[in-house]
Amino acid sequence: MSKIPTITWAQRSDKLYLTVDVQDVSDQKIDLQEDKLVFSGKAGKDQSDYAFELEFNQGVVVDESKVSVTARNIFLVLIKKEGGHWERLTKSKQPSFVKCDWNKWVDEDEEDEKPEMDLSGYNFDNFGGGGGFGGAGGFGGAGGMDLGALGGLGGMGGLGGMGGLGGMGGLGGMGGLGGMGGFGGMGDLGGMEGMGDTGDFVEDDKDSDNEEDLEGEPDELPDLAK
Repeated sequence: MSKIPTITWAQRSDKLYLTVDVQDVSDQKIDLQEDKLVFSGKAGKDQSDYAFELEFNQGVVVDESKVSVTARNIFLVLIKKEGGHWERLTKSKQPSFVKCDWNKWVDEDEEDEKPEMDLSGYNFDNFGGGGGFGGAGGFGGAGGMDLGALGGLGGMGGLGGMGGLGGMGGLGGMGGLGGMGGFGGMGDLGGMEGMGDTGDFVEDDKDSDNEEDLEGEPDELPDLAK
């Protein structure tokens, strides 16, 4: 069985202010007609079912009325079809779940002294077409925009494919230059012990050259004194 939320109301000569006390409302259907307001939806932490129907004392102008649905409540501004203060909100005896909102209430003889309520902080949607605002539940329709269906945009993930730049990590592979440490390996030059023996090799060269020079010289020098 659906619960009935508390409704508070206030008025000026040309309009009504209604606040439906439901938090975190979802799946709401708000059907405003000239002579009544019908509501159903889920609310609260446990998303319990809520519903009510109010038959107005007099008529309202549906097309000029508006509603704001927030996480705290539902707030309606209903334009009266005919000006003047109502004796009560409903046509018959006012139900117990309907209470006066004294914070917004303005007596008829005080309207000239008290300014209109500041509604700048509300995000309103207009009732339209002279019919219900069942589309209020359609607020979720914004979420209903299946972004997944916009898969083409998701395709932009191809930019992520530029991760291939990360593949330039191959430059790190130039660490092979470090492998040129093989130059260090030329320490084997020291190991070329034969190099140390090159001293002997040079000396042998010199000796052999001297030997060639000696072989080219005559055994005895000519006697220049003769």
